Amino acid sequence: MKQLILLILLSMVTPHDDRYTESTAMSHHRTEPERALTLIDSAVIVGNLSWQRGEYLKAVTLYGGMHDMDAARQTCLDMLEQKEALSDTATLENTYMLLAGIEYTQGNHPAIIRYATEASRLAHLLNLPAEIGNAESLIAQSMAQTGRTDEGIERLQNTIAELSQLNTFKGVTAYHETSKKLVRIYLDNLKFAEVVPVCEASLERIGELESHPEHFSGMKEGFDPSEFIDYAKGQTLAYLTIAYARMGELAKARKTEAAVFRTQWSQSIDCDKIMSAAYAYMGEFDRFEQAMSRFENSYPDTINPNYVICLEQRSEAARMQGHIDEALSYMQRAYLIRDSLDARNQREELNKLATEYHLQEEQFIRQQKETEAKRARTVIVALIIGLVATIGFLVWVFRQKRLEDKKNRVLAREIAEAITYKEKWLEREELGVKSEALRVESEVDPDRALFLQIQELVIREKLFLDPSLDRQTLVDRLGLSKERIGAAFAKGSPFKSLIEFLNDCRLPYAAKLLTERPDLSIAEVAKESGFPSADTLGRNFKQRFTLTPTQFRDQHP
Repeated sequence: MKQLILLILLSMVTPHDDRYTESTAMSHHRTEPERALTLIDSAVIVGNLSWQRGEYLKAVTLYGGMHDMDAARQTCLDMLEQKEALSDTATLENTYMLLAGIEYTQGNHPAIIRYATEASRLAHLLNLPAEIGNAESLIAQSMAQTGRTDEGIERLQNTIAELSQLNTFKGVTAYHETSKKLVRIYLDNLKFAEVVPVCEASLERIGELESHPEHFSGMKEGFDPSEFIDYAKGQTLAYLTIAYARMGELAKARKTEAAVFRTQWSQSIDCDKIMSAAYAYMGEFDRFEQAMSRFENSYPDTINPNYVICLEQRSEAARMQGHIDEALSYMQRAYLIRDSLDARNQREELNKLATEYHLQEEQFIRQQKETEAKRARTVIVALIIGLVATIGFLVWVFRQKRLEDKKNRVLAREIAEAITYKEKWLEREELGVKSEALRVESEVDPDRALFLQIQELVIREKLFLDPSLDRQTLVDRLGLSKERIGAAFAKGSPFKSLIEFLNDCRLPYAAKLLTERPDLSIAEVAKESGFPSADTLGRNFKQRFTLTPTQFRDQHP
């Protein structure tokens, strides 16, 4: 009902009404957060703010005005779920940085690194050096808290060096915040001497702003930087006091302590938090107790990192006073709360990861369905193309097969005719023509005559059918020497060797068996023809006739 009334009232307001702007709303976000939230909603409705900027400002109000970390975090996360629709990159960078700040208050360092890294990336895109410095300092400090101290220190030192070149108000504020985080790392790691030059450089930078504010750009006309100068100077002097106290230089510690209390910041709870550590090491335990009590009373919720700091400082102070049991009790409570915070952070991280997983899973399912549909279309087209190509290929193969079969039939017929002519020639020789030729040859060429005699013997008695036939067999049969028979083949025959001559006799015989004895296998034909194996027959047959034994048999008419 309240929202309906608000809408009715806002419909009566002119667009871009000055009452509903970001500056008006944020002027109330700490003192009157409820009013600020209403003004933000109004500014979005009348069009003075985009919805994403409005959501970000709500998160800032929840965080800084109401101290409701969970609500502020959830508002930011709800925005990031729709970050594809965010056209305002600066607001997106602010949102990631705010999330990093929220997680910083909870001590959730993995989340700090994740969000601050994204904020730094966007700040680089927008060319915002101060924002880059703020993000980088958060990343570095969290690295130090998770065991990557040296890497974090180096990252902070590089960031400070870059920020020292910025003559802008934002550059100075980022320089102070970054230096402060480096100091904390040094203090946590007992590097007290390293704290001093960092604090002195920061005080020098603040002094430049105080003495010559006109040298620094980025401040609105009439803006007074004195509040920041007081705050930054007070904090830096407080950390310097701790360093001197821990180094045992009490005179310097008391001098810087006096300078702290010349600032307005010294009246804040933040001062009590920092200075309580210095009081303990300066032996001023009454002041330590007063500061710690004020600090503790400002945090009714004891499950938070600040209360852990209180307990750790109380434990250290008790130890210094020799109250070991009390120191142990404080430290045990600190460990229990830290474990509870870690467990809560882990649960929150698991919930975030589960949410991200489900969102990614839904997106994956959509992409998978689109991919499957696209793949199905592609498969159908590929099948059609493949079918056409297969049919064409089969037609081509069929035609090639027909041509090859035709060629093989002609070749088989020619082979058969050649074998027939050879048989007729051998029959003619057996009628006596050869004996006269042998007589003439023996008078003219004895080697030729001997070869013809061997040829006639091998063919007439079919000695070539014996696979073991060799030169020694002929020596024994003819009563001649190996040299004499070798000369007959080398000088008196067209064959290079005895085995070539035998193959010349065996192949026609095998061809005849292939056509006349279809009941015999190729191996049996090889054995019957005098070849030692089917492979030997096949190799010699193909070399001699171009066709394999099987092709010859199949194509013979």
